[in-house]
Amino acid sequence: MINRILMITFVSVFCVFVKSLEAAQTELAAADWSVQSPHSLLVNPPSDDGVLTLLNKLTYIPGSYTRICSSRFADLRHSGTLSLIVSASDGGVCDLQIIDKTASGFVLYDVDSSRDSNIELKDIDENGGLELIADVDLTSYDGAGHCEATWPVVYAWTGSGYIDVSNQYKGYYEQYLKSLNRRMAASFSGVEEAQAPVASYTPESEATTSRYIYTLSPYSELPPPDASTVQGESPAPAATPGAAIGADPCMEAEAAKIERFLGISRDAGMSDAINWANTDDVATRRFAIDILSDIGTSDAIVYLRTLSNDSNREVAYFAKSALANMGQPIVHKVERADVDESLQK
Repeated sequence: MINRILMITFVSVFCVFVKSLEAAQTELAAADWSVQSPHSLLVNPPSDDGVLTLLNKLTYIPGSYTRICSSRFADLRHSGTLSLIVSASDGGVCDLQIIDKTASGFVLYDVDSSRDSNIELKDIDENGGLELIADVDLTSYDGAGHCEATWPVVYAWTGSGYIDVSNQYKGYYEQYLKSLNRRMAASFSGVEEAQAPVASYTPESEATTSRYIYTLSPYSELPPPDASTVQGESPAPAATPGAAIGADPCMEAEAAKIERFLGISRDAGMSDAINWANTDDVATRRFAIDILSDIGTSDAIVYLRTLSNDSNREVAYFAKSALANMGQPIVHKVERADVDESLQK
């Protein structure tokens, strides 16, 4: 008797739960997404449950995502109809998606290589339109043992899709780099106080937008790679006087990436990458592979060839993969995904 009562109670609670989820999905799917709606979704955003239900319905696979990391509505298309920018987790990292409601139904976009839990929208050029700024992967995720470097990419609606328009906003990156330099300087000061001796550093004029240069093992003092290795096996990376000390290697990698992007220095970050390639830590050597691959100069290729013969099979494998893909442009895409036809009009 007790078991029967418990079963009836469980079924009743489950039915209520399912109906509430269906109601949340129906409410959001049927809602007025226009900017001028009297019940504006900007002012009265839906619950996380409502967003999660709609997202899972659109992705075809029920329960793909288990929680919402963050979500925001914005008129990204400058059309008078809102888009839903949502960061959701499948139990691991947070993936960034864009949901558009159009006259023919819903359109779902996936922001490639973004694991961003924060949603940044900004009118960069102050023209009344918003751009989406998403942190995308610069290095691979390697567990809790090492940080993962990212860098901000600017996306905007161009009439046919969301496109990487970062090249149009060099001023944004110059200001971002200055801010990053200040953060690194403050972080480095904390390290300097905590340990001695430490590497000295020389700040260049902020007007150059160049990051702090660590002088313990500058790249200019490293012996040049042997030209004969281009045709054959690469030697072990040249030994350096020591590893550059910094509070956060991922901040250093990000700053160097932005320097390369801005054209300040084609091989910015090379000295750090060489130091990381020479460490005994496997995760740090894998980290170096991603940085060397992104630098892509002939010198970087020499060090990748050395790492392709690394004693660690994983390191060697990733270095060989990087070499195989050298020369292929890195394209940051926002790809349109197929959606459940039942949500189309």
